[in-house]
Amino acid sequence: MMTLLRTVIFILLALQTLFAKTLSLQEAIDATLLSHPDAKLALYQLNMAYETLGITKAATYPELSANAEYYPTKTLVSQNNGSFVTRDHFSTHLDVTMTYTLWDFGRTQKRIDAAQQDTESAVALNENAKALLGEKVWQAYYSLAYLQRVNTANTLSLAFYQALYDQSRQMKNVGLKTEADSERFYASLLDAKDILETSRNEERKYIHLLSVLTGLLEQDIKIEDDFTALSHTTLPSFPDTQWRSMLKEHNAELEALGAKIKQSHALYESSKAESYGTIISAGSIGSDTSISSYSSNQIGIKASIPLLTGGRISHQIEKDRVGILVSEEALRARELTLWQELYEAILDTKRLDATIEAKYMAARSLAKTVAITQGRYKEGLATYIEVLEAQRAYDNATIAQSAAMLQKIASLAHIKRLIPKGVSL
Repeated sequence: MMTLLRTVIFILLALQTLFAKTLSLQEAIDATLLSHPDAKLALYQLNMAYETLGITKAATYPELSANAEYYPTKTLVSQNNGSFVTRDHFSTHLDVTMTYTLWDFGRTQKRIDAAQQDTESAVALNENAKALLGEKVWQAYYSLAYLQRVNTANTLSLAFYQALYDQSRQMKNVGLKTEADSERFYASLLDAKDILETSRNEERKYIHLLSVLTGLLEQDIKIEDDFTALSHTTLPSFPDTQWRSMLKEHNAELEALGAKIKQSHALYESSKAESYGTIISAGSIGSDTSISSYSSNQIGIKASIPLLTGGRISHQIEKDRVGILVSEEALRARELTLWQELYEAILDTKRLDATIEAKYMAARSLAKTVAITQGRYKEGLATYIEVLEAQRAYDNATIAQSAAMLQKIASLAHIKRLIPKGVSL
């Protein structure tokens, strides 16, 4: 009878999920990337980097400007018969001027290279932001799946204790069991109710978290349970050197830091070129009107060499040189940190395979123990304490198995975030 009751409850829980519209993991990730502020922020920063690149490239094109001046009164001084004569008159000036940098010893091109590398860094950081959000969704999604499994186990456990309590009351009424048996089962029933409400409360927290991440309404979040299939995923047997090589090659955060090193080198070269000066071609067509009108057209070349800058250029060069060292050490430090994270996640994933199998076998064995102990209790060959201990051990084993599955899935999610390409998970 107990087995039949557990089967009916399990079927009812499964039917609720079957007829609800489910949200796949990929749909949850897609919704998050569309609506979450972190995703939008990374995209806006990428757009800013592109605009900065455009601004820098604009220095390679001619600049054309129109200028106009008007003075209501202007004092003009002229010489007449050996004496100076002043006259007040309005004055206007109009001109169109074009300037073009002919040569700046590669300074502008190096600045363009730096802006290009900044854009490459922003592209990588945008991908890293997506990966971080994907990991958050992944972990929240499967934490919810885990809690739903816990709720199912707790619901079945509650039904078990309820049936034991009802059975003990009936057996007490016919003199087969004592009041102590009945009260002890009742206490266990109350504990089971509290445990179920606690796990349901945790489930509501993760539904809310998924709602916050995806922007979906809480009532629209019904997830697919491929918990078991994913927890059986196995990692490739790569040597540590290959794992580390894939991290360096495919990690978006390290890619962004690598681009920052190239940007620092370009800025350093640009600063060194500034001391050589600039050669500019300039031409203008103008017209001046005052007491008389005349044209002021000119075309020529202008050279500018900085002779004394108060140490500004030398300090800028040194600053950019140190900037290279900073960016190189930032990459090295982050690579060490991420490699440690990856190494630990790989070890955890491999260890959890054995844990999951052990918990599965323990749950199977304990399920048989519960059935045997319950039968012995009816025959008076076992105490109610033995029945409760057997059930509690079974509940702990099933929940521990699901917890180990969740830990493995979390480790897989972290590995996927650290190495989004190069290994299929």
